[in-house]
Parts: sequence; C-alpha cells; structure tokens
Amino acid sequence: MTTTKVRRVTTACAFAVMAASLLSGCTQGSEASGDDSSSVSLERVSGTDRYQVTLSDQAADRLGIETDTVRSVPAGTHGVAGVRSTVPYAAIVYDNDGSTWAYAVARTGTFVRRAVTVESIVGTTAFLTEGPPTGTAVVVVGAPELLGAEYQIAGEE
Repeated sequence: MTTTKVRRVTTACAFAVMAASLLSGCTQGSEASGDDSSSVSLERVSGTDRYQVTLSDQAADRLGIETDTVRSVPAGTHGVAGVRSTVPYAAIVYDNDGSTWAYAVARTGTFVRRAVTVESIVGTTAFLTEGPPTGTAVVVVGAPELLGAEYQIAGEE
C-alpha cells in the first residue's frame, strides 16, 4: 500500500473514531427506526456485506451531513478520455484495504456505500470510471463518519 493510501486509510479511521463518539447509541436491526432515541440503525444490503446506514435527524445534524451530485463531464476535460462521472473528492472514502467508496443517498437520512473507481483526482474533483449514475446525491461532509458507523467502530477502538 502506498504512503498516500496509508494516510487516507488512517484519516478515514480517525474520522470513524470521531463518528463513533458522535453517534452513540447505534443499533442494528432489520428496519430503520424512526425513534430518535437511536442515533443510527443499520440494515444489511441484500446480497452484500454492506449495510444501509440510517441516521436520526439529530445524528445527521450533529455530523453536519452535506451532499452533492454525481456529474458527467465531456471527453477531454482535464485530459480524461471519454465521458466521465465526477464527484467532489470529499465524497470518496477508503476502507481498510484501500477500496474506494462513496455514500449515496437512498432516501432522506439513509445512505448506502457504493463502490467507485477513481481514475484521477484534479484539485477537489475525482474523475470516476465506475460509480453511481449521474444525478445521484452523494455525501461530501460526514462520509468517513458513516463508514465508521457502518463498520460499528466504537470510540475506544
């Protein structure tokens, strides 16, 4: 793993630990609870090892969740060949093996981790060869905390 990837994974883990302290009271169940007594609920995404993360309104406010949309750019933009999707680089999270992901908004307060393949990064923009379709809302503030909540990382870990 390159030094850059190690830094990114370390940063993601640090954010995940912060998320754990902000999101105390996590629960795991088959349905997302509308009850604000639980900050986070997790529901397994069928056929995967991932979870859908649902935040209470209070948890989303504490994390300051912000989103942006996946955009399409024409061939030749910043030297990329062919039409590419782009997201703000802030939407990209790295898991412990260096895989790249973005959290897509499934519905208000509910987020699903989606695999992305980053072709290049120019400034604050990540150019993707694979990922959510154009127009999909992705988390740009709070994504590492969602990863920590999904992986159920406690503040002590």
